[in-house]
Amino acid sequence: MIKVTDIATLLNGVVKGNPELSIDSIVELTHPSPGGLAIVRQPSDLKKIKRCLADVIIGPESICQDTSATVIIIDRLKAEDINALLTWYKVQRYRLDDQENTSEIADVYIGKHTTIGDNCHFKPGVKIMNGVTIGNNVAIHANTVIKEGTVIGDNVTIDSNCSIGNYSFEYLNDEKGQYVRLESVGRVIIENNVEIGCNNAIDRGTLGDTVIGLGTKLDNLIQIGHDVKIGQNCLLVSQVGIAGWTIIEDNVLIHGQVGITGGVTIGQNSRIKAQAGVTRSCPANSHLSGYPARETNEYLKTLAALNNLVKSRKKQPAASQQAVDSQLSWLRRIFNL
Repeated sequence: MIKVTDIATLLNGVVKGNPELSIDSIVELTHPSPGGLAIVRQPSDLKKIKRCLADVIIGPESICQDTSATVIIIDRLKAEDINALLTWYKVQRYRLDDQENTSEIADVYIGKHTTIGDNCHFKPGVKIMNGVTIGNNVAIHANTVIKEGTVIGDNVTIDSNCSIGNYSFEYLNDEKGQYVRLESVGRVIIENNVEIGCNNAIDRGTLGDTVIGLGTKLDNLIQIGHDVKIGQNCLLVSQVGIAGWTIIEDNVLIHGQVGITGGVTIGQNSRIKAQAGVTRSCPANSHLSGYPARETNEYLKTLAALNNLVKSRKKQPAASQQAVDSQLSWLRRIFNL
């Protein structure tokens, strides 16, 4: 627990509301349950204030009119100050101040404060860090790292050389204009019956959670950004990259080498063809191709039209030599050649 007055002192902020409150969790502005501390990190967050259920919000003075929560008013979110708070919280949440290898399996590291279910198998080189929760019938193959706070459900297979629970790729500018990484205190949640191939990287949420939904399957060499929510029974083929804050709804199929920009929503039952670049949200049952990605039928019609233009150009007769000589003669007269 930390008192609101202590947070305000750390951030050089002013408390408007109840200064005697204490908080034990840091949450997203959109967290569905009441309580905790939320942070305004970007201008688009201001639209979420009226629906925020947090007890305490850090942000500009203008948000006071839109919330009954206690507000810690700051002029600017300073990377050094907010990271001091987030680092303290992360250490407390995952007990990073109390680490030790508790494993009895050769060449496997299991940190403290972990929960591991029945019939689990860990191959050499596996590292399971503090505060991880693992269900029943889970297999984790060689050299995979499961970082602090990760939650893994039942009947999950994770192949070799994966890194799960990495820092989120979210930065603030300091006073000198340099990028400073925002400490990430969220988790990765992997639900039941998920399969994850080799060499995948899954970033933890910055404040919330990155979620891989029930029954979803990931091929090899996939990057999942921070705070991504992938629904149930999705299929992601090799070399897909999904940027932060993206929502993939249920039963979505994403073919190889697709790139999806951050903050968009892919509707349920959608299909995205190989090497497409998705730059905006799409409704349910979409079938996307190309860059920028659009409906496959539209994309194929555009390709056909371009092919017809190329063919028509090739069919045009070449200019006669006499016409070419005439044009050159005119140019010579103009430029006295």
